[in-house]
Parts: sequence; structure tokens; C-alpha cells
Amino acid sequence: MKHKFLNCDRVLCLSAHPDDAEYGMLGSWIQHGDTFFDVVVLSNGGDFDGSSGNSRLKECENIWDKFSNVKGQFADCGHLKDKPEDYWVNYIETNYNVVHYDAILSLPKRDSHFEHRMVNNISYALLRGLNAGLVTYRTPSTLEEWIPNFYVEVDELLLDEKIRVLTENFESQKDKLYFQEKSIKDFHTNYLCSKVGVGYVEQFKVERLYG
Repeated sequence: MKHKFLNCDRVLCLSAHPDDAEYGMLGSWIQHGDTFFDVVVLSNGGDFDGSSGNSRLKECENIWDKFSNVKGQFADCGHLKDKPEDYWVNYIETNYNVVHYDAILSLPKRDSHFEHRMVNNISYALLRGLNAGLVTYRTPSTLEEWIPNFYVEVDELLLDEKIRVLTENFESQKDKLYFQEKSIKDFHTNYLCSKVGVGYVEQFKVERLYG
């Protein structure tokens, strides 16, 4: 059975780096086949990261191609920090008709990666004067001060599938700690969810949403 993500028909997913969106919400893409997810990756990776480069973009494409409700695009920029925030606002407004989206899925302000915080700032600028929603999604660098209020259950079979897709396709990240199976499973646990019998989840925070 297909479902909509927060009753949205179409959402724009902003990703600072290749793998941000896939790591944070791939299970939600699978669970919500009636919502179309447009993904825009704003860089080829982080500075001083030896795995950054065009090869990481192909890794994303390999995953997007698996889903009929996901379409991705790259901004053709080496590092997000190389351009100011107003450039990125103009870039997204020029290439995407933001008014046609029910919500933007963005990175949290409470995050240890400064480029993730940049994307959060960009999101608020994009939504000025619009009635589109804003939802932030958790990544491995999200801080504990960020408190989710919406959870998508990812059962064990689906999590195993997500782990397989991530590890088989993001070859460049296979040696990173957060791409080890145990770390991925730990990422998908939440104490409050476990108290009510929900084992694994993807975590989101609804910043604002219009019905």
C-alpha cells in the first residue's frame, strides 16, 4: 500500500552533500510512494574529505534510479561553502518552482556541520511569503538539542534493505564509521519510540506545515 509523506503530494529535499538525504530518509521514500521527492544535492562533498568528488554523485544516481517517486539533480558545485547563501537561494528559485511544493525537507539548524546549518538558513529564505511547509530531517551530524516530533517507522526488513542499498551503492563511504551496520541501526533507534514498541525509525521535525 502506498502512502503520502505528511499528506504531501510533492516535496523538495535539500541535501548539502551526497548521501545526506539518502541516509536520513531513504526508508521514507520507500514507505511513501504516493509522494514525489525532488532531491537537490548542493555539492560534491565536504572540503578536506578525500572521498568528495564526481564519483559520489553517481552513487546517488544509482539509488535514485531505484525509485519511481524520486528524482535527483546536482548543483555542479565542488563545495557548498564556495558560494554565499544568497547565491543558493537564487539558484534554487531559478531551477525549481518552489511554490509548487507542499514542503521543503531540509537539514537542521542544530547540527555540527556548518554546511548543514547553511542549508537550513537557505530553506527559510526560500519559504518567505509561501505557505509551503518546512520539515527537517536527522543526519549523523545532527545534535541532540534537535528534538524530533515526527517519526516514520522502519521495520527490520525495511531497515535491512536500506542498509543494503546504502552500503552497496555508497562505495566511497564504506570505511566511514557511520556507514557500518551497527552505526546505521543505532542511528534509527529512539528511546521514546522504543517505549511504545516502535523499534526503528527515521526522525523528522515538523517546523511548520499547512493543511
